[in-house]
Parts: sequence; structure tokens; C-alpha cells
Amino acid sequence: MDKRSNITLKQLEALYWSATLGTFALAAERLGMTQSALSKRIVELEQEIGTPLFDRSGARARVTDAGECIIPKAKQMLNLCDDILIAVRGEHGLRGICRFGISQLMAITSLSEIVTKVRVSHPEIVLEPRVAVTQELIQDILKGETDFALGPGSSPDPVIASLYLRSVKLIWVCSPKLSSGIEVVNSETLQQYPVISMSTHAGSTAILNSWATAKGLKFRRIVASNSPEAVAALTIAGLGISLLSSPFAERFIATGELRALPIDQEIAVPDLDYFLHWRTDNDRILPKAVRDIALSVCRDTPAVETNPREIVP
Repeated sequence: MDKRSNITLKQLEALYWSATLGTFALAAERLGMTQSALSKRIVELEQEIGTPLFDRSGARARVTDAGECIIPKAKQMLNLCDDILIAVRGEHGLRGICRFGISQLMAITSLSEIVTKVRVSHPEIVLEPRVAVTQELIQDILKGETDFALGPGSSPDPVIASLYLRSVKLIWVCSPKLSSGIEVVNSETLQQYPVISMSTHAGSTAILNSWATAKGLKFRRIVASNSPEAVAALTIAGLGISLLSSPFAERFIATGELRALPIDQEIAVPDLDYFLHWRTDNDRILPKAVRDIALSVCRDTPAVETNPREIVP
């Protein structure tokens, strides 16, 4: 009698995430288990298959040739399991954890609706959003720590797919007492103000830097932060001017805490494009389901839309 295989989905899941994230520690964290328990599943899978799937001779385990052959099939099996649950229970059958990155503006304007719609369509999916700036969002996707991200800017890395969402207007703002009596700010006047900016990893700062270089402008920066709330607070205190997204700054302008600087149109800063980012090799059903909901929400959020155009890959 032929001996049947004892390979389990949990073993294949341990293999898939260990290979995707690059370390057993990250994979264990992703699956909500201890590293020793995850390692045990992989060892059991290796014993069942009869060959090592990871080379553990170095400081960091590497996927072997045999592992590389099996990983795509492991992903197919995990997707097939999702298909079976959907076939029996409908879309409500999807279960698991979806980690995604999101910029602060998107978190303010869209996160609650994304969570609400996912809970209605997929009540068994657990969402773990992480708020961060552009470069951090992209790095998390590349490392496999998040399934997708919603944020400004695009990535030149061919591993990352970026789908255009919409454009957001950027405006110069300051404390009303700092701009008293100013009619229109030209390039010479603008450079006289100290600048409070987002960190170099932020999409708005990338736009600011390229724009300033193109216009031949130089600014005296006094603070850089990865928190727009901190930038707004320092600007309200009258320490300098800052470049913020219009939807984010509107609430401070409405209360009179900030004033939009009247900028000469010849030196207007370009709009900031927002994208949905994900790894091209991440075609798992669960993250795609959440990704599709996030896409629909962010396309329909009026507060962010300032210059809508067709979504293009």
C-alpha cells in the first residue's frame, strides 16, 4: 500500500512566509506563532519531502533549489484553500491577517471606511494597518512585511506595481501672525522664511526638493519630521512655513490656526500623486480582496480628490 503524504497547509504556509519575508522570525510574527513552532513545521515538511528547503549553514537561512521549486506550488495550494472556503461560504469564507501600509493623509480620510467595508465583506479577515511615510511604505512591501500600501509617489523597482489613485494639492501654510500684510508671495519672499518640512522619506518632501531644484530656490530648513501633525504644530507656533497637503491643512485653516500663503502661480508646487502599491508576485487571494476594497474607497473619497484622472498602471 502506498504511503500517503502528510504534508499540511500549515507547513506550506510556514514555508511560503519564511521564503517571502526572508527570516523565520518575521514569518513567525506574521503567522502569530513562536519561531520555534514555525521552525518545527518547516523541519516536518523537509522530513516529509526528504530534502532540505533551507540552507542553514550561513548566518541567515537561504532557500534551497528544492525550496524554490516548491514555493510557487505552496502558494497555489494556499490560494486553492481560499478558493474552497469561498466556494462553500462565499466571500465571507476568507480568513487570515492582512497587513498594509498607509500614509497619514489616507489614514485620516479613508482608513475607517476601508476597515468598515472589509468587516462587512470579509468578517474573518484581521487588518493590521501601519501608518508611515512613502519610502518606509515601499520598503515594507519589498521586504514582504506588508501586502500593499496606499501612499504618495511611485517606485522605480520592477518588483513593485503602482496603480494611480488621485492627485492631492500641496499648499504653503504659516501662522497668521507670520504672514500679516502679505499680498502675494514670490520666489524671493518665499526663500526668506524658515521651512518646517516632512522628512526626506516623505512624498511631499521629494516633490519639494525636485521643485526647488527646478526653480533654483534654496530654503533654510530648521526642522524635519515624519509626522504631519508635528509639522502643523510647529508651524502654528510661528516657527516657520511648511508645505502640507490641502485636505490635511484645511481643518487648521478653518480654525484660523494656519493661513494658506498666497503664492504666485509661477512658483506653485505640483500636485502630489497618490498610488496603490504592491509586489507583482503577491497574487494571494486574501490581500487582493482587501486591496480591491481599498482601491474602491480611495477612488471615491471626495476629500482627497483635487485633480481626478483615469487610473493607469
